[in-house]
Amino acid sequence: MGWLRFPRVQARRCAVLGALLLAALLPGLRPALASPAPVLPPACPAGRPVVFAGLDWDSGAFLTALERAILERGYACQTSVVPGTTVTLEQAVAVGDAQVIAEEWVGRSPIWNAAMASGKVVALGQIVTGAEEGLYVPDALVHGPGARAAGLARVQQLAEPAMVALFRDPEQPERGRFLNCPSGWTCERVNTAKLKAYGLAGSYVDFRPGSGAAMDADITAALLQHRPALFYYYSPSTLAGRFKLFRLGEPPYSARCWADISNPDGRHDTGCASPPAVIASGVNARFLSEAPGLGALLQRVSLPAPVLNAELADAAANRRGADAQALLFLKHHPELWRGWVPAPVAERLAQSLARDGGDTAAAGGFPSRWVFSIREPVNRWVASLVAGWGGGFRAMAARVTALTALIDAGLRWVPWWLLIGLCAGLTGWRRRSAGPAAVVAGALLVIGVLGLWDAMLQTLTLMLISVALAVVIGLPCGIWAAKSRLGRAVTPPVLDFLQTMPAFVYLIPALMLLGLGKAPAILAMVIYATPPLIRLTELGIRTSDQEVREAATAFGATPFQTLIHVELPLARPSILAGLNQTILMALAMVVTASMIGARGLGEDVLNGIQSLDVGKGFEAGLGIVVLALALDRMAQALAGERGPRGGEGGHV
Repeated sequence: MGWLRFPRVQARRCAVLGALLLAALLPGLRPALASPAPVLPPACPAGRPVVFAGLDWDSGAFLTALERAILERGYACQTSVVPGTTVTLEQAVAVGDAQVIAEEWVGRSPIWNAAMASGKVVALGQIVTGAEEGLYVPDALVHGPGARAAGLARVQQLAEPAMVALFRDPEQPERGRFLNCPSGWTCERVNTAKLKAYGLAGSYVDFRPGSGAAMDADITAALLQHRPALFYYYSPSTLAGRFKLFRLGEPPYSARCWADISNPDGRHDTGCASPPAVIASGVNARFLSEAPGLGALLQRVSLPAPVLNAELADAAANRRGADAQALLFLKHHPELWRGWVPAPVAERLAQSLARDGGDTAAAGGFPSRWVFSIREPVNRWVASLVAGWGGGFRAMAARVTALTALIDAGLRWVPWWLLIGLCAGLTGWRRRSAGPAAVVAGALLVIGVLGLWDAMLQTLTLMLISVALAVVIGLPCGIWAAKSRLGRAVTPPVLDFLQTMPAFVYLIPALMLLGLGKAPAILAMVIYATPPLIRLTELGIRTSDQEVREAATAFGATPFQTLIHVELPLARPSILAGLNQTILMALAMVVTASMIGARGLGEDVLNGIQSLDVGKGFEAGLGIVVLALALDRMAQALAGERGPRGGEGGHV
């Protein structure tokens, strides 16, 4: 029986060892024995980032940041943003250069409609519900004590003379001003058609700002200063969250009316309200097939417009960027976003948000406790300046606008052929040569042939005033810098500051104080174009012949006489070079000035770029170059010595 007992003992021993091994391995085996985790569809292809369209308006920027945060923190995707205008970004998504546009107003853009019809893009979900758009006025203008437009309720009432006078345009006082969308936005063309359909085109100036920031700044200034304003706007937006706006009534939407209004070649004889807004996330169709999880996410993401307005207003009040506000929203509203993503993704996202303290510096970054921001004091100062002194600045801007209107009317009164003849004749008389005169005449003729004559006259008006102001400011400052030790110490850093500070940093406060139009544009052109004249005037006087100056002093000339009769003539070549640089720098600001509402060649360039009309942009840009050539030749002729007499030669 021994041979039988041995296997039994061995069996018992093996059973004990097996039990002990099983107990040791059980904790590790439990996950494996549990039900397998669900396999989630990929939200982004491996090794490829999801490229978002960099929408530049507040709600679009917030929604973009929100979707990026969910993908990065919940799905471990890589994302990036490509900037651009609405039209260019829609085109980028259609061709695959970008994959997602977070806020697409479906059915409003011809480019997007064509891309959807051809199957290149897909609109997913309804990322914002309860959105609206239309023509607005400040609510206090219609309701409450002292309402200046009490009883105004419908768009048709805007044709009344009292309403036209209430919304008076500073540049054309006999007409009212309607603040349209920026050039290149889809709503800009629709609103222009509505003005015609409602019979308001002759009574109101269809004023287009060059950018969304300029539009928002002008509306904000009007609301802070309690000024009448008639403008297009929409919700969701920061302004809809910050201020109380009143939407004017329009005839109800109909498909037939809207088809005509939205068609650039339509009759535009009947107006109606815009269709109910459908705001979706747009995705490139080919990319969506590679990342089905992305489609599942975007199909569910949805925010009510009031909630989004409150978030945007909170971001503006606390000066937060879109990325910071999106993270704050995710931390405070898990009850919303947990329904957008699967449970494993929600847990991963929640853990990522919990780990993010938000107040520590990144590795190698500057310590956050040492950071001191001047943003808040500057913002408070600008807001108080706009609210307290806006009326005075507006009065000053009105005088500048009246001057520009007078000069513009004078230029338009002169027949085109006479203006070309005067410019060419004056140039030829001063230079005593036909060459420069022919260049000026040919340049101006080219502008007319390109169909840019009226735009050129508006640009020329801005140039005449801004260059004249630059000369009035630049020459004395250059002389002071050359003659004064303090001037030599102070002038260089101030000029460096003016030339390196981005223009929009001071343009936005300027347009809030002076209003959209030519007044802030002239200010921007003067700031940008004056430094070269100051520098070269100072250089010319400082490097003028010392012996000649000493001789003048020896003959009893006073310092003022020496300056007028010796130093300035000796510095003339340098001063003329500075004047030419001032003219060219002022022209270089023409496109930037168009972004705050200055009409002219710059507006055509900007409109061409934003609407993807490359030919129009190139044509207007060529007009700016040709105008620069003509003004350069005229400046040389008028400010220089008279050229040799006929037969003695000359140069162009």
